[in-house]
Amino acid sequence: MIQLKRLLHILGSRSIVAKLMAAFLLVVLPLCICSIWITYNSSKQMQQEIERANESKLHFYYSHLEFELNRITALVTEYAFDETLSTFSTRIPIMSPYEKAANLNWIHTKLKQIRETSPYIGDVVYYVPRIGKRVSAQEGITDVPAEQWQGLIYSMGNLKGALSQYGGELYMLRSNPFNIDRETPPDFLLGVRLSSAELERRLKEFAVSGESDITLLFGRGSDYVVSSSSDYQSLGLGEERAQEPAVKVQQRRTEEYLHYTIFDRDNHFRLTASIPNDVVMRPIQVYSQWLLLLSAGSVVIVIFFSFWIYRTLHRPLTVLVKGFKKAEQGDMKVKLNPSRQDEFGYLYARFNEMMEHLHALIEENYIQRIRTGEAELKHLQSQITPHFLYNSLFSIKQMAELENVELIKEFSDYLGQYFRYMTRDAAAEVSLGQEVDHALVYLAIQRIRFGSRLRAEVEELPAEYRSIRVPRVLLQPLIENVFEHGLREKHSGGLLRLSYAREESGLEIRVEDNGEGLGGDMIEELSRRLGGTGPAEGERTGLLNVNERLRIRFGPGYGIRVERSRLGGLCVCLQLPAEGEMNPCAAC
Repeated sequence: MIQLKRLLHILGSRSIVAKLMAAFLLVVLPLCICSIWITYNSSKQMQQEIERANESKLHFYYSHLEFELNRITALVTEYAFDETLSTFSTRIPIMSPYEKAANLNWIHTKLKQIRETSPYIGDVVYYVPRIGKRVSAQEGITDVPAEQWQGLIYSMGNLKGALSQYGGELYMLRSNPFNIDRETPPDFLLGVRLSSAELERRLKEFAVSGESDITLLFGRGSDYVVSSSSDYQSLGLGEERAQEPAVKVQQRRTEEYLHYTIFDRDNHFRLTASIPNDVVMRPIQVYSQWLLLLSAGSVVIVIFFSFWIYRTLHRPLTVLVKGFKKAEQGDMKVKLNPSRQDEFGYLYARFNEMMEHLHALIEENYIQRIRTGEAELKHLQSQITPHFLYNSLFSIKQMAELENVELIKEFSDYLGQYFRYMTRDAAAEVSLGQEVDHALVYLAIQRIRFGSRLRAEVEELPAEYRSIRVPRVLLQPLIENVFEHGLREKHSGGLLRLSYAREESGLEIRVEDNGEGLGGDMIEELSRRLGGTGPAEGERTGLLNVNERLRIRFGPGYGIRVERSRLGGLCVCLQLPAEGEMNPCAAC
């Protein structure tokens, strides 16, 4: 799932990998769509061929059945006008018993001949109501009650066509006279009983074994049904009645079956082939399975190729980009594993060599800048010491003239502490507490020198920051700057404030005054010089020296900034890290 989210993120970006994937999709998708379209159309064509084949099969059986029924109808009509059959009833009164028997036997022979003309004929019967006789091709000559022929007379046309239903059997009947009152006995009644068993057998032959069923429905809906299915009601044929002309195959689909129906208006029957939907759709399902397989295969190929691109291109590119980002953040010791045997292995090896070379150059430049800073610090100390020394000696002379022994004692003590700190070169760094103590010693000396002209407000350094390691002589140049530029022209009411502020990035030390020596343009120019990233050009003041050493030691995020003080003079803000962490380049 994580890999998939990464892949989706890649596709949504504008990287080279996303462009490669897009190009691959532009090539593969048209081929996949074309293949899917061909497969889909092939399945539709196959479905049409299956439907045409089923319709053709049904139409063939309908033509066969129609031909047989029409032939049987023609035989019944022909024999109904046969001289012997049509005149036998009217000649009975003048016949002798022998002649009656001879004619009945002859009629029996004719009926058997009719039965043999079609396998669909189960029996042929000839009724003579006048003498209560029935001649059957199957059962011979028998006496029958009047109810039997009367039942046949009443059933004529009950299936709305040439066929009639009586006693659960299908009959094709002809009587003489034809249009008689059903209450009046006819001269004779000729009927052909169709074989339901033969019809069912033929339906089963035409039906595909176990895959379809063919059903004959006579009359209204299902007055008489012959079906290859033992449970034709489950086919859902219902009371459907065809409205199309004969020989027109109608198609109707239900939830379980596809029905093909032909309606015969002359004989008033429906011939319906019912094929289960799964049988009809089986060949199409093969195409559907191929279509599904093709689609799934296309998706798998796209996903596989995408993951292959991700593993082969995106992942090593990501490693390389991360390496550059670490280098950008100052980690010059980053190394990439060059074990790959492709172009990325070569790039990784060259990256490592580049970082080693860059590390060496940065280290060389850093050492050079440190040494330059130390040299400038010593030069600054050498400038401070003589200048400060003769000013201090001049102050002692004045105090001696005034015979102020206690003040000379205090001043000399401060002066000794000051020179001991300034002339000790063993350590390049001291704790912030030591540096603040030294700055306060320097401030005490200046307060004695300036007397009532100066008032100082000093906050106590928070205890948690006293142990921070800082370069030596950071605060004294800031305080000295107040006396040299801020309060030089201030003959009375001078104010110097030393305060501390906790910031998110660390500690901020503020040295403010209420002097009027620096205008707005001078503060902006000083701020511009302090904000420069490279070495300052021109004369290097104490503030610039401190700012440069802080940046070398802690990084470009630290140093000095200047602004207009709320007291009216200059506010110098010195920014230090909370824990005194080193510039990453310093560890190279």
